[in-house]
Amino acid sequence: MAYDINNIMAKENAMHDPKNIEEWSKQREMLRDYLTPISTAENVSVGKICGFCPYIIYVRMDALKREDWPNNIAGNSIFIDFEIDFLNKKVEVHQSGHIYLSPYDKTLPQYKYLCMKSMQNVLVDNGGKKFRKQGYKDMKDLANKMQKYYAQVMTAVIDYTGGYPYKEGIKKAEAA
Repeated sequence: MAYDINNIMAKENAMHDPKNIEEWSKQREMLRDYLTPISTAENVSVGKICGFCPYIIYVRMDALKREDWPNNIAGNSIFIDFEIDFLNKKVEVHQSGHIYLSPYDKTLPQYKYLCMKSMQNVLVDNGGKKFRKQGYKDMKDLANKMQKYYAQVMTAVIDYTGGYPYKEGIKKAEAA
């Protein structure tokens, strides 16, 4: 694999340009302002710009209230983390929370050795599609894409678990 040193250096220079960092900070604030009124999530947190990789931020849309996190650990919650790349104008799902398998799913061969499945797998098992890496036009478009996908996933999760706190699947063999 050949690397183009000019592209690497251009990206490195763009990362540390104060004008770009200021622009990315403005975009971050705009995204937070767009997500706040439209989000159906219990908690939305927009990550900060950091010095190591200032053009990438993470947005977490959490379905559980903070006091309902299992063992008070954020990673045990029901959430979707989006990774946003301001330099390339791309967004993708970074990670998502997990739900305990239903009694029926425990009998399926693909879940034979597992005790949980991700929120994305719940959606895919219900006929939905995974959120692949994709581009966006502006912050409003980005906020709408993220909210639309979160709503699709949560509809599948509510159907699978029966509702809040989305702990375990309730699907029985006769329902499948």
